[in-house]
Amino acid sequence: MIYTLLNPSGVFETFLAIFGGLGIFLYGINLMGDSLKDLAGSKLKMIIEKSTNTPIKGILVGCGLTVIIQSSSGTTALTVGLVRAGLMTLPQAIGVIMGANIGTTITAFIVGLNIQEYSLIFVGVGAILIFFINNRKVKDLGKVICGFGLLFFGLQLMSAGLDYVIATNQETCEKLFTTFSEWPILGLLLGTVVTAVVQSSSATIAILQTIYQTGQISLMGALPMLLGANIGTTITAVIASIGGGVEAKKTSVFHLIFNIFGAVLFMILLIPWVMLMQVINDAIASDVLGLHPSMTIAIAHFVFNFITTFILFWFIKPIIKLINKIVKDSPKEEDVTDKLLNELLDYSLIKKSTSLSLKFIDNCIEHMGQLVIKDYELTKEYSFKEDEDKYKECEVLEKALDDFDKRIHDYLINLTLEQIQPSENKQISKYLDTIKDYERIGDHCSNIIGFFKDRYLRNLELSTDSIQDLEQMFEAVDLMVKNAVLSINKNDKEAAKIVEETEPKVDSMQEVFHERHLHRVSSGACSYTNSEYYQELLMNLERIGDHSKNVADNILSINRSSNQELNMA
Repeated sequence: MIYTLLNPSGVFETFLAIFGGLGIFLYGINLMGDSLKDLAGSKLKMIIEKSTNTPIKGILVGCGLTVIIQSSSGTTALTVGLVRAGLMTLPQAIGVIMGANIGTTITAFIVGLNIQEYSLIFVGVGAILIFFINNRKVKDLGKVICGFGLLFFGLQLMSAGLDYVIATNQETCEKLFTTFSEWPILGLLLGTVVTAVVQSSSATIAILQTIYQTGQISLMGALPMLLGANIGTTITAVIASIGGGVEAKKTSVFHLIFNIFGAVLFMILLIPWVMLMQVINDAIASDVLGLHPSMTIAIAHFVFNFITTFILFWFIKPIIKLINKIVKDSPKEEDVTDKLLNELLDYSLIKKSTSLSLKFIDNCIEHMGQLVIKDYELTKEYSFKEDEDKYKECEVLEKALDDFDKRIHDYLINLTLEQIQPSENKQISKYLDTIKDYERIGDHCSNIIGFFKDRYLRNLELSTDSIQDLEQMFEAVDLMVKNAVLSINKNDKEAAKIVEETEPKVDSMQEVFHERHLHRVSSGACSYTNSEYYQELLMNLERIGDHSKNVADNILSINRSSNQELNMA
């Protein structure tokens, strides 16, 4: 079957060769890139975070990182996450994305090596390392080698299918490629559409290299298709930004500006560019270098991205201003919180009606409770799956909880300066206790988020048993947090009892799970370096449970006091 696909003699075999070859090519690129990323571990993120304090450094890091992971989209996605997390500025991100566009040209150079005949050797060597070696790093290296081989094998299949199509439709293909040479704009549109469909400029450029090496298409026809591929690849970023945050949209807009500007510039300079690449093509084909003709397309791709980057580098600030005009910033969460508190905390009411003032405080407490629930839920989700958006949102929520605590506290203190009833004084005490417990829950969530951020950066691994214990404790504390908020918001005594009954279970979990983890460490099932880290996680969860119980106790104590007063009466 493989021989048939490499030497197709019919429509069905040709379709399988081209379609299947494209699939294998894309899978090979992804496998190679993902495996290289696994080999590097969390260092990739640390490098891009700490080494991009200037645009020029960002370009170098973006270029190097994309060469490693073989995906400019992957580099862009990582960059957006760091911008959202506040670890990188937009100018730095622009530098990284510029570098990513240069780095992605390495795929075309790899294809230009033309070593398809040896592709299955790489696949075989990679498979041996994957299935017969137990070391994880060696397995990852095997996946890299296997992906490298699959990339070329897929290209070999596509090449065989395209050769057959051209050979059996010689006259039609000549007319088509002549039309592209006479009307470069058609090549630009074709490259854009094909790349938008297959979602990979690397695949489109590889196909273009395959066609170019047959000699059927001239540089005047091929280079506009190359430019179209660079425009088409921006569709991926645009799709990814739909429904995302403002920074994601800004990043996709810059990606679009970069490639459209470059494409327009090089279409204007198409004739001199073609003349330059023809000189390079002749040098490549000479006896001195003896390189494959498809290397010309790889060099043209590099020239396009390098010159576009060089020009736009000097206009980063104006580009940022343009992007900010195109994509408007949404109101900051701090501003939203401040506006909400200004509406709810009406100081003019304090002297007019203390009871009405307390009604407004009820609304504040309810909002604060919902923020606590959201903060805890995001913390729980981030603890088991890294997500920079959730990390950033938790930071914003923690700041909002601090603001609620301070502003409500100040308002209540002002209220105590007025003549208030004993029952109102008890209510104020309850509120003061509640907002402090809410704020402390936010602090512990922030601690947990910090632990897991460090875990992801340092690539610390938890055992399956450790994760299962954590999940169980997270769920128990989740029950306490939500019922504590419900008890305050609805004066729900039953919800408060659920919190009271769950609290001893959480205390017990903290002790039992800690002992289990120490046993796993002593038996070698977990790393010793994780021991203190894991203990701190359990302790913070247990303290969130304690503060939830404090909140619920306010409801139970009020109800118990009321019952005692009724019995005495």
